[in-house]
Amino acid sequence: MTKLYRPSSTLSGIRPTRRQLLAGAAVMGGAIATTSFASRPARAAERTKLKLMSWEQFQPGEKEGWNAVIEKFNQSQDKYLVEWTGWPASQYVSNVVIQAQAGGIDADILMAMPDLSAQVIRKFQLAEPLDDVVKALGITPSGGHEFLRKDGKLYGLSAIDVNFALVYNKALFEKAGLKPAATPEDWIDSTAKLTKRPDQFGIALTNVIADSGEWWFQLQNFCLPFDGKWAEGKTPLANSPEVVKGLELWRSLYEAGVPQGTAQSAIMKLAADGRVAQAFGVNPTVVVLRATNPNIYPDLRSAAPPWASRRSLDRIHPLIALKGKNSDGAKAFIQFVMTPEIMADLMITNLYVMPPYDLAAKSEKFRAFLADKPWVTGFNEAKQVSPIDVMGDFAFADDQFGRIIMQNFQSALRPGGSVKTAMDGAQRQLEALATRL
Repeated sequence: MTKLYRPSSTLSGIRPTRRQLLAGAAVMGGAIATTSFASRPARAAERTKLKLMSWEQFQPGEKEGWNAVIEKFNQSQDKYLVEWTGWPASQYVSNVVIQAQAGGIDADILMAMPDLSAQVIRKFQLAEPLDDVVKALGITPSGGHEFLRKDGKLYGLSAIDVNFALVYNKALFEKAGLKPAATPEDWIDSTAKLTKRPDQFGIALTNVIADSGEWWFQLQNFCLPFDGKWAEGKTPLANSPEVVKGLELWRSLYEAGVPQGTAQSAIMKLAADGRVAQAFGVNPTVVVLRATNPNIYPDLRSAAPPWASRRSLDRIHPLIALKGKNSDGAKAFIQFVMTPEIMADLMITNLYVMPPYDLAAKSEKFRAFLADKPWVTGFNEAKQVSPIDVMGDFAFADDQFGRIIMQNFQSALRPGGSVKTAMDGAQRQLEALATRL
């Protein structure tokens, strides 16, 4: 799975040719072009190779910004050469965990989802602290980094930070004479009014087990509308009233206006074509849609989650330096990525809007970039919650937990199905899982 990133000798700047991003959407294959090393300050054979394990190299749009960062790093010094390694997002966590359980991860730098980060830092103890990197840069990491701390030390710095809100098509809402919902009841009602099957659908929600990684990524939020949690410590709360009500809300939206039984990639294509009025997704959903159909971009807006607390999951995906002979090189790469100039260009290229530290105070161009993004509003209004805060000790088994929820929840989507009955079944399985944590 290792790919050596070979940059173009003609690319002198950090910015790639496309400004697109695919995150929280369907995984699509992508290849990395290879060209000459003529522009290198030193030959590849003379350098220490650093393996960067990620899913980003498979993300059309997102990979361009990261490839540019890698090229810039490789041109900035003559000691290290970065390689991609990893898997698409849907396969990523399970493959990394398999390696970690076997005693080590075959990489020097790891990009990880929040739950995987917690396992690598606390359970497998494979991470190096990054406090010296933070000190050298003179930055203060955002509050969302707290779950990356252990015994007072920081073990990761955010590469991608996304939270959830309502992304909607302003033109379709105005045509229907509607505004974004502010309550669960209004959300169901407006979704139904915006649905005209098969030509138009009220909402995009991932809903097939084949897209299980993306489904759980989104569905995990639905403990929040009624102030619930998925677990407290080792006690699962799958059949608690708050969680059941949240999943009943999801099912009502599904019945009112979701393209049922449709793959996530096809749903996003419908949305990009102007045939889906809204989506509950992360902030880069806007860029997924723009990458597919640039003409829709001016109509995209966001609104806070339509429930009283406005709480939604904030998912920090950090870069982690792994223990090993190349840990100094791993830290050097992470420090390079986090410098204000490089981070600002990455965020502008990929339309990232949630920096790992107060970047706007350090970068005029990033401050200007944020000023003209009307679709950012809802994400800024959402109250951010870490997945770690709602998963209890199951944060170390998030993937297994999610599979159990989804497999049982499917029965509630059939005619006559009961969410409570489905979650009673999930609760029993999760209690058994708790004994193995």
